[in-house]
Amino acid sequence: MQKTRKILKILPSQKMLLPLIILCVVTACTDRAGSDKSKTNTTIHNTDTLSPTRSAEEHIPLLNMDDIKKAYAAVNKQLEDGQLDSTTFKYSCKDEKNGTVSYFTKNGNLRLIVHRYNEYDHYEAVDRYFVQDSTLFFTYSTSTTWSFEDGPEGSTKDNIKENRTYLIAEKPVKCLEKNFTIRSKASTNPDPESVPNRDINCQSAAIVLKPYHILTKYRFKSTANCLE
Repeated sequence: MQKTRKILKILPSQKMLLPLIILCVVTACTDRAGSDKSKTNTTIHNTDTLSPTRSAEEHIPLLNMDDIKKAYAAVNKQLEDGQLDSTTFKYSCKDEKNGTVSYFTKNGNLRLIVHRYNEYDHYEAVDRYFVQDSTLFFTYSTSTTWSFEDGPEGSTKDNIKENRTYLIAEKPVKCLEKNFTIRSKASTNPDPESVPNRDINCQSAAIVLKPYHILTKYRFKSTANCLE
């Protein structure tokens, strides 16, 4: 039986990928509620041969939350203005996990990684990694687990979780989480923007650094198989 209604579409077509990424990341850093298995190269410049150059803003050290938010805004503005080059590839891991990885760069320097994936039929996620001066400083992840529920025929519910992690020198300094449920047959559903974040204890930095480093490994040499 297939799900009759999807709230989040994790693997959009290549044409819709960049607009959806821009829409999602615009509100990610605020504390408000908020198979072709070959490599597809959409890079305006050949990032494999570019000699990386760094702007003045990329040299500014991130020492506090305000610095992190300013760095996030800078990446987001570059993305909105079309200043970032991009490279994307798709993969399939034993028909159990499928995903798309996109790298966004400025003058050859990595600024953002977006990893969209689904596992089996009931779990979908998008992980975003923001980078400055080759250092991860902010992550924003959304995951959706859906299931059928009692009610009118075809009723489903999506349990959605969002996590935000702020890092200084790649050490978590603030972690936020929000949870809400969207029901397919409900007359009203919560507005994700209005659902408050709550502070949670930050776990080990490895929780975000390990998958980030795995993704960076495939930046110049993609794979159609499992990411490991």
